[in-house]
Amino acid sequence: MSSSQLTYTKFAVAGGTGGLGTFIVKELVAQGASVVVLSRSTDAAAAGATVVAVDYADPSSLATALAGIEVVVSMLSSGSGGASLQPALADASKAAGVKLFVPG
Repeated sequence: MSSSQLTYTKFAVAGGTGGLGTFIVKELVAQGASVVVLSRSTDAAAAGATVVAVDYADPSSLATALAGIEVVVSMLSSGSGGASLQPALADASKAAGVKLFVPG
């Protein structure tokens, strides 16, 4: 990311505690964004971000976690079945009024 001001300031990153997602979260936080990491585990940690445990099979769980979010970045791993979860995440994003959904 460049050092210019962010257009959006409230992000949710699905898969933000592993692999590439960790770097995305760190950079968003460094740019001054408010970041929520969506995780299936309550034990997950992400420096500078809020971790919210979600059930990707439960639309109300996702909708609650996405309240007030402007951008969802999905870095769900295809190796752990994450690709099959993206449609539900995209639908919940739309229902929550998210402005931009970025599939990984």
